[in-house]
Amino acid sequence: MQIDIHFYGIYCLARAAGITAEIANKIATASQFVNDANAINGALIENKKCFRPVRTSFKGIQPPYHERDAWRCWIPFHFLPGNTPENGNFEEKIVCQKNSLIAQKVALFALEEKHKDIRPYFVGITAHAYADTFSHYGFSGLPHKHNGIQTDSIKLDKNHQGPITDYLIARSDTFKEKYASEKALLPIGHAHVASYPDRPYLKWGYKYSANGTGKVVWRDNTSDYMEACECLFYFFLEYSKKYPEACSQDEPKKWSDISSIVRFILGVEGPCDQRIPVWKKNLTSGAFGTLTPVDQQLHYDKHQWQLNRSIWECEETGEPINQTNAYLFYQAARTYRRFILEELLIEEGILV
Repeated sequence: MQIDIHFYGIYCLARAAGITAEIANKIATASQFVNDANAINGALIENKKCFRPVRTSFKGIQPPYHERDAWRCWIPFHFLPGNTPENGNFEEKIVCQKNSLIAQKVALFALEEKHKDIRPYFVGITAHAYADTFSHYGFSGLPHKHNGIQTDSIKLDKNHQGPITDYLIARSDTFKEKYASEKALLPIGHAHVASYPDRPYLKWGYKYSANGTGKVVWRDNTSDYMEACECLFYFFLEYSKKYPEACSQDEPKKWSDISSIVRFILGVEGPCDQRIPVWKKNLTSGAFGTLTPVDQQLHYDKHQWQLNRSIWECEETGEPINQTNAYLFYQAARTYRRFILEELLIEEGILV
């Protein structure tokens, strides 16, 4: 998924679930920042302690991809394993599946009371990974041949407009050059199908190259994304019910109140920068809750929570680093990854 869902869609769904604009903004920013947090170097604080960031973004990771990259970044934050079928081998169980039991367990863990200080950030990170199961299913975060696709088998629904088809082909070439080049050796994630899974309006199909069955896998992204938005809405609704301090004065919406609006937005054909204004227009119309100044000024800045910027701002203002959004995000990311790799996947029998 792209920023239209990971930030703007997440924000609107959180607001509709009765969460305050301020907390919804932290949740949505954390969700999208998962794709932008690529700092790898620690930073000294007052020359006494080293602040160590957690890389959640795949941006900047150079091919050939290694398992260490997969386990640190791709798998926990973008391709949660589906762990099916029950009697399957490791290669099958590591493949991402939408709305998997593992994803649901992560969502429950995110709402536990012990995450009080980092809860909005933890919930945002979880929302990102949970949402991605509905777009990344069928692929895994390991560099492996099972992610391979017959490149000439990709087909678009005949009802898609000509301009968007031409745009997708051009964007696909750029994506494959980054993530599916010969340097990459083994495909990771959905590299062989470019950004097709990340576009909410797309109906398309493809054939896997590894299994050799020749069967076309057809996908309706709008339908998959509707499932994602409904699950995320109820996830946020549980948040607002469990923690009254996160609630706005509005009564939460019902899913039936917003589902037709969400479906309309998801069906808009166009580049991401044409889809974002549709979310914002419906937000400012009051479709997701009573309008606030935060709603009106909603904007994502990928530099806002970068570590170097936060440290520089703390030096200017005297604010403690451990109270900044960057610090709390990285604390949440560290707790989240530790839970995935050192608890949950061990309990589920994927890791030992």
